[in-house]
Amino acid sequence: MDFRRPLAVVTPTLDGDVLAVLAGAREEFSGRRIHRVVAHGSENGIRNAADRLVEQGVVLRRRVGRANLYTFNREHLAAPHIEGLVSLRGQLFDGLRNAISSWNPAPHSVLVFGSVARGQAGPSSDLDLLVVRPLAVSVEADKWRGQLAHIEGLGAAWTGNDTRILEYDEGELEDVAVRRVVEQALADGIELYGSQRSLRRLLGKAGR
Repeated sequence: MDFRRPLAVVTPTLDGDVLAVLAGAREEFSGRRIHRVVAHGSENGIRNAADRLVEQGVVLRRRVGRANLYTFNREHLAAPHIEGLVSLRGQLFDGLRNAISSWNPAPHSVLVFGSVARGQAGPSSDLDLLVVRPLAVSVEADKWRGQLAHIEGLGAAWTGNDTRILEYDEGELEDVAVRRVVEQALADGIELYGSQRSLRRLLGKAGR
């Protein structure tokens, strides 16, 4: 999945990019402003795409002086489905949180980090997860390993992106190199289980 262009799952055209911008906001956009946000294609191509969407009724157009202003038509029958596509990244995080919340044994922390967390991931990007395992849980425990394999499978099935797990136990955080990796993940990470505050406290204790 291209997290930068969520509607590419159904249409890889400029029309999908324009629709994603408008559906993700609750305000009017000029063609020039849409072009700045989309950041590719020509300004004229953006306007043509917006006008095609107006013909479908899913985008509304209002003339102000010499400019056309476009807004998403949330009354359109297709609107909820389009909004669902635009929010795929958030749905992914919610789905992962729900799956991890049922783990037994539970992790100390799970973060998604890297390009997916930043919203910059393309179809070939990995879905990177940082998992911190409690000391009481054996790395070889069948149930634990099964949980990790299951979440990797879910991530790949839900997005089409390879899911990669970076796993450490709490004791490994005493290693300077490991702490550096975890701190980098925290810099752009989004929590799926536990809290960033709790993980930072654990890092602080491990570094003493």
